[in-house]
Amino acid sequence: MDEYLEQKFPLKPLLKILELPRSSYYYKPTGTKAGKRKASHFYKGAELVPEQILIEDIASLLSGEFVDYGYYKTYIHLKRELNYLIGSNRTYRIMKENSLLKFQRSKQKRINRNWVKDLVPKVDHPFTFMEFDIKFAYIQGSRSNVMILTVLDVFSRWNLGQYISHSIKKEDVIDLFEKIISKYQMPETFIVRNDNGSQFVAGLVQDYFAKKNIVQEFTKPSTPQQNAHIESYHSIMESAVCQRFEFENKKDFIATMGRFRKFYNFDRIHGGLGYNSPARFLKKIGIDMSDKESLN
Repeated sequence: MDEYLEQKFPLKPLLKILELPRSSYYYKPTGTKAGKRKASHFYKGAELVPEQILIEDIASLLSGEFVDYGYYKTYIHLKRELNYLIGSNRTYRIMKENSLLKFQRSKQKRINRNWVKDLVPKVDHPFTFMEFDIKFAYIQGSRSNVMILTVLDVFSRWNLGQYISHSIKKEDVIDLFEKIISKYQMPETFIVRNDNGSQFVAGLVQDYFAKKNIVQEFTKPSTPQQNAHIESYHSIMESAVCQRFEFENKKDFIATMGRFRKFYNFDRIHGGLGYNSPARFLKKIGIDMSDKESLN
């Protein structure tokens, strides 16, 4: 095109012949990206406030005890409750830049999981390898469920402890292991195996085991056979307790499970232990469990 202009061709007819809009010829790039300039102030009602005030208002909202808002609900709150003149996209941008998005706030440093390597653990000493898991039970009197967290010694099948509540949190897992460690003479290090329940994969629980020099193993998803001993215990509990009794309330269930745990540890014979109870099996190798009757 420039060669035609140099030959003094009129610009307007030339653009028409070449079917080019006039704007394409007159446009001169500036070297900057197109788009609106980033706003540094926002209207909060009739007042113009700096972005930092907006950020502080968002952080204050998200610090609420039960607030788990993402960017869109935050945008609704800013507009409806605080009278901000702001759009949802800009709310998202500000929250992202300041690590205030829901998943950014809850993101924690993840510890790589130590996946199970052996389907059946090789155990030749008591209290060196444990399996633990949670089972649900139904309370007929209150028409509600409770959860039972149980820790089982794989070598002797001894029930080291159980915790029963309507909900079980990561802190409850730690508390139960603290009670077990204080009650039993545990080796300096041992292995615990569990599935991928949220209470078990929590960073707080993984950090706790690491600090206690306890090796935590995770079963692979959809492989209950890798946690076979605690699954077998749950099956026994289901047939011996859950399917045989009806419970008025949680207190009634806890009392029943306390009696069952004592029976299981001291009296119930186990085919895998040469038809001995866990207590008798341990006594044969010189470990007396007669003073370890209860840890509920």
